[in-house]
Amino acid sequence: MGRARAGAGTAVTVACALACGRSEAPRDAALQGDDAATRGSAESAVSAAASAPPPRRVRHDSVRVTVTGGPGDDWVMHESAPLVEPSTEPRPVTVLLHALCADDYWTCDWLQYFAMAPQWQLCPRAPVACGGGGYQWTAPAAVTRRLLEQSVATAEAAHGDQVRQGSVVLAGFSQGAFAVATVVHDLAGHPGSPLHVRGVLVQGAPVHFAAADLVHLGARVALVAGELDAAAPAMRAEAASLARAGVEARYVSLGKDEGHFISVTTGAVVASLVDWALGE
Repeated sequence: MGRARAGAGTAVTVACALACGRSEAPRDAALQGDDAATRGSAESAVSAAASAPPPRRVRHDSVRVTVTGGPGDDWVMHESAPLVEPSTEPRPVTVLLHALCADDYWTCDWLQYFAMAPQWQLCPRAPVACGGGGYQWTAPAAVTRRLLEQSVATAEAAHGDQVRQGSVVLAGFSQGAFAVATVVHDLAGHPGSPLHVRGVLVQGAPVHFAAADLVHLGARVALVAGELDAAAPAMRAEAASLARAGVEARYVSLGKDEGHFISVTTGAVVASLVDWALGE
């Protein structure tokens, strides 16, 4: 019915224009007016964006979140939102794995004190409890991978297009570094995984990566340790070996006086390496 009425109206307009000698100039003028209005709206939007206050760095404590898709409520993580307001664009994700018999509380707050690109930081708690408190990364690789996949999926479900797809860095500290290496190898054998890793950072652990795994994933890797850490020589050698094999890899020292238990201020170096691993 709507189409028939439109056809009739068009016929009347054309007939009148021919019989009465009326031109279509008013219609053209109306269209030009619409174009001008559209241009004005676009210019206003650009002007409003230009006059908006620039993003500013902020700090918020991380929050505890239950990871969906896990066994009951046993999987949890801390989540730190991008430390910038207003945040109007999708931000990448860094997943940080804590050390042996630690937990997720402190991990996501440490790097907030240092300059780094705006990003989501997700800090899952290891799935296996230690006897004296804390948690450890001793679950099978497939379980750890599933926990990390679901951690990212939980953030994506909660925050939608504020989370950038396919931009994940895996970072691990001490035992968490070994867990990262295990997950990297497992991911290389599961091309359908939703966990798209573009960078890796490991600290304080003599980990080994298969160069072929990193090349397959297209991931760069940073290895970092204090020079008094017993892991430092092996990590330096691993970075050199990976680089010779065609991987974008680097070793960075946290300082000649830093050991395995590093000072808080070394977070400035770690934060800069997270940005490097992200490619930001």
